[in-house]
Amino acid sequence: MFLNWFKSSRAEAGHIMTKQDVISAILKKLDSKQDRPFQIAMDELKSDGIITVNEDGVTVVLTQKGAEKL
Repeated sequence: MFLNWFKSSRAEAGHIMTKQDVISAILKKLDSKQDRPFQIAMDELKSDGIITVNEDGVTVVLTQKGAEKL
């Protein structure tokens, strides 16, 4: 979901997915059964160095490694 959003936005390293973007593009589309898989996927992207998450816990930043994967 995150990578698709960044790809469709023609994002480069450092591109920010704001809290509002996350809510409208991802969270509104999830149901309660998808909460845990969503968190697992987000943690995996972070641990792989594809994205970073700001202190607010919602704002997502595309890393250079993530931009190269697009």
